[in-house]
Amino acid sequence: MNKKHFWLPFCSVLVLMYLLAPTKDAYAQPQFQQAITSPSQLINAVNSLRLANGLSALTVHPILNQSAQSQADYMAATGQITHARPGGSTFTQQLLALGFPLSGDLSLGGFRAENILMDSNPIVWDGVPSAWQDEQHMNTMLSQNFTHIGAGISQNADGYYYAVDCAAATGSGQMQNSASAILTSVPAGIDQGVSQFMVPVVMVTALPNGDVFHKVQYGQSLWSIAIEYGTTIKNIQALNNLGENSVIQQGQELLVKKAATQPEPATLEATAFISATPTIEVTPTILIPTSTVIPTMTIPTEPPSTTPKNGNSSKLLVGILIIAAFVGAGVAVWLIRDPN
Repeated sequence: MNKKHFWLPFCSVLVLMYLLAPTKDAYAQPQFQQAITSPSQLINAVNSLRLANGLSALTVHPILNQSAQSQADYMAATGQITHARPGGSTFTQQLLALGFPLSGDLSLGGFRAENILMDSNPIVWDGVPSAWQDEQHMNTMLSQNFTHIGAGISQNADGYYYAVDCAAATGSGQMQNSASAILTSVPAGIDQGVSQFMVPVVMVTALPNGDVFHKVQYGQSLWSIAIEYGTTIKNIQALNNLGENSVIQQGQELLVKKAATQPEPATLEATAFISATPTIEVTPTILIPTSTVIPTMTIPTEPPSTTPKNGNSSKLLVGILIIAAFVGAGVAVWLIRDPN
């Protein structure tokens, strides 16, 4: 075979194999092989995670950079891993005091969240750090409610302290009217959590045609909804024609699944019913063939009584049976002697 003719089909096969080879899914695990030692690297890692999951990148905000850096410095100075702020103030109060126009219900903390961790060495982002892989920490990085991000890194003799702050600004860019009341109020315990307050996601039963619709509640994100229904952010976006910059709203109906299986109907427990069934007493009847002639016998009787006596009844029955036996025997002998 001509070498030129040999290489042409061989190269064609290689190209075809390359095109048909499955691509690696980057869902929730963008790969970085770099040590995170600066806030900008940490922000880039989080935004790459969002892009890998079909979400738009968060905009860096100087106030969030300030709050995250001050928290990292505070943890390094005290050696504690904490969300508490110096002086007993809360994360929400700190953001409002710095002038960030925080959106959401401020009495519930508003739409803000913070991830923190400490490691003896700089973390190498080769996937989401194990300390941030639970639902709450992932929601901080993947919530669609947030619009801005900031990060801070500090170091002491024990290691490195990291903080990532995410929050949502009001649409007008102005502070809410309730901000001043929150700043002067006693800190509420609900404001100390990792993520912003959200109504827990409760799964909805599929419709008869297999479609599953979920009504968005306060604080819920595409991430928290996708996790609960066992799907992905990208799938929900595709089913509802949502772009990366689309923001879901409280009360919005989302199609989260198609061709879902309805749960089996509940099994009804058998209930014992007690009914009063009337009892019918059956008195046995002795049938005597009409063709048989029974001689008349005089059986001594006692004077009639209103109460039947079991002894007399038994004697009468025995007597009748004896007579019937004799009559039957006589008929049998008669038939043998005169068969015609």
